[in-house]
Amino acid sequence: MDIKFRVGHVIKRIRMDMGYSQEELCEGICSINSLARMESNKTSPSFEILLALVDRLGISIEKVIAEVSLEQNRLYIQQKMAMEQHVESNNLVAVKEDLKLIDDSIYQGLSIREQQFIDIMRIEVLTCVDGKVHQAKALAEKSLYKSYKEKATYFTDEEIKLINIVLRFEQSLSNIQRAEKALTWIENQNPYLQNNNLSLFLLNGLMITAYLVEDWRRVLEVSSRGLQIAEQEQNMKFIPNFLFLKGFSLYMMNIEQDKGKLLMQESFKICELTKHMYIREGLIDTLTQYKIEL
Repeated sequence: MDIKFRVGHVIKRIRMDMGYSQEELCEGICSINSLARMESNKTSPSFEILLALVDRLGISIEKVIAEVSLEQNRLYIQQKMAMEQHVESNNLVAVKEDLKLIDDSIYQGLSIREQQFIDIMRIEVLTCVDGKVHQAKALAEKSLYKSYKEKATYFTDEEIKLINIVLRFEQSLSNIQRAEKALTWIENQNPYLQNNNLSLFLLNGLMITAYLVEDWRRVLEVSSRGLQIAEQEQNMKFIPNFLFLKGFSLYMMNIEQDKGKLLMQESFKICELTKHMYIREGLIDTLTQYKIEL
C-alpha cells in the first residue's frame, strides 16, 4: 500500500523535535538516502516503512496523517485566497504559479465544489496564458459534469460559473438554454438569497453570445439588464462591458447613436478609473473592428 500524499516533511519535523539523527531513525528500516528523499518529499514511503518509522518515533500513523491533512488544508486556503486576488487583478501568470502548489494529493482530497474552483482557475490559465483552448474546453465540460445533472433544479456557484465558461467556448443552443435556465433559477430565488454577482456572469455570457451573432436587439436587452444589476451591486468589473455594449448596440441599430457614443465613452472612463485596462483593450478592439470613432 502506498501513501497517497507526501508525509516526509512531517516525519522530519518530528524526528528533529525528538532529537533523532537520520541514521538512528532509519537503521534497519531503510537507507539514509531513502529517508532523505522521503523527508524532502521527493518520494512517498510505502505503508510498511512509514509504519516502522512512526513506531520508532513512538507516535501513531494517524497523528502523522492528521498533521499532513491539516497542513494541506491550510495551504489550500492560503492558495485559494491568493488565486482569488490574482484573478481579480487579471494576473493569470501569478495564478499559474499558485496552482503549482496544489498537487494531486491536495486536489483529490478536496470536495467536488473546491475541485471545480481549481478547475476554473486551470481553465483560465490554459486559455489566457498557455493558449490551450481545446484542452481548456474539455476540462470545463468534464468539471461541470462532476456535479451537474441535466434535470437539475438547483445550481451551485461553481456550476453556474462553469455553465458560463462552457457557453463561452461554444455558443450552441443547448449551452445557451442551460445558461438561461440557470439565470431564471437565480432570479426566482428569494430576493434575500439571490446571488446577483452570479447573475452577472450569466448575463455577460449571454450578452457576448448575442454580440458574436450581431443580434443587436438582444445585446441591448441583456446589457440593459446586466447594467442595472451591476450598478446595484457596484460591481466595477462588469459595469464597463454592459455599459459599452448597451451603447454599442444603440449605435449599431441606429437608435440614439449620440447616446450610444456617450455610453461607450463612459465605459472607457470607468475602465481608467478602476484600472481595468485589460477590459479597455478589449473594448478598443471592438471599436477598431467596426471602424467606430468616438
